[in-house]
Amino acid sequence: MRKGNVIRASEVKTFFFDETYTSKMLIDRTNSETQNVQINMGIMAPGAKHTDHNHPTDYDELYLIMKGEGMVRLDGQEYDLSPGDVVFIPGGSNHAIANKSDTEELVIFTVWPKHPEEGANPVYDLRIREWGKSYVTIHE
Repeated sequence: MRKGNVIRASEVKTFFFDETYTSKMLIDRTNSETQNVQINMGIMAPGAKHTDHNHPTDYDELYLIMKGEGMVRLDGQEYDLSPGDVVFIPGGSNHAIANKSDTEELVIFTVWPKHPEEGANPVYDLRIREWGKSYVTIHE
């Protein structure tokens, strides 16, 4: 039987992707016994906008909106986002996200049903290149 665990976001090292986006890998195969899910806490800076990009065909993704007000564009259609909203991004879709506030961060949890292979997720790939692994605590 696999063993469960608890990850405290306050003890996870922040990865700085660029001036608009930071993230904390909360659950993946490096810190738990999962092989089936990956959860990341993404923080978008006030006013940040990410451009449209195609999602890898083999990877569905979920956004769980935790804090702030945002907008997501899915295959050309825009939706306003508030805390508690959930966004399903099917593999192969075109999407973008933006923080609608000029003063508050947009905090989202991103959920992938499996661990991304190299090239599927640029933030994950860069984290591996810079840290040598996807999950690092503030104590390391």
